[in-house]
Amino acid sequence: MSAASSPVAYDRAADLRALDATFAGVSGLVASGLTHIPRIFRVPEGHHDKQDTTVLVGRQEDPGAIPVIDLGRGDHAAVVAAVRQAAAGCGFFQVIGHGVPEAAMAAATDAVRAFHAADGGEGTEKARLYSRDPVKPVKYQCNFDLYESPVANWRDTLHIRMAPDPPDVGDMPDSCR
Repeated sequence: MSAASSPVAYDRAADLRALDATFAGVSGLVASGLTHIPRIFRVPEGHHDKQDTTVLVGRQEDPGAIPVIDLGRGDHAAVVAAVRQAAAGCGFFQVIGHGVPEAAMAAATDAVRAFHAADGGEGTEKARLYSRDPVKPVKYQCNFDLYESPVANWRDTLHIRMAPDPPDVGDMPDSCR
């Protein structure tokens, strides 16, 4: 094979580092005017996930329905069983009856949306919080497993660990204080 026809080696690690260096995550890619999905987000040729043939236990009548678990039922064993069934069958669920006021939940959702909608990049709040440090209680990142996964996920995450000790208010994004 001649030099002209040899494939150019792909430096995936360099592309991953370049994404991290923007401090802007996936939302920064979109804001930059991206015209194609970068290679790090595409499944590599020859990499095929095994088909999951697991039979789901306790599947609801409507397979698209999100299981709803009412913590206010009073029957602890039934709640635990419902969580177990939803986690095994669907992988996630909605919790109601927890006592958190609707206004507080809406405010939290609005705060996180405001953070993600804000600009990223050097000198921004997103850049200040951008970290891969596993012990940092407040951090923003693109893909927690960016350097381990064979395919990057199209997502950004704001992580605020509240227990056992909440972070200092000044460490949190302005929108989330």
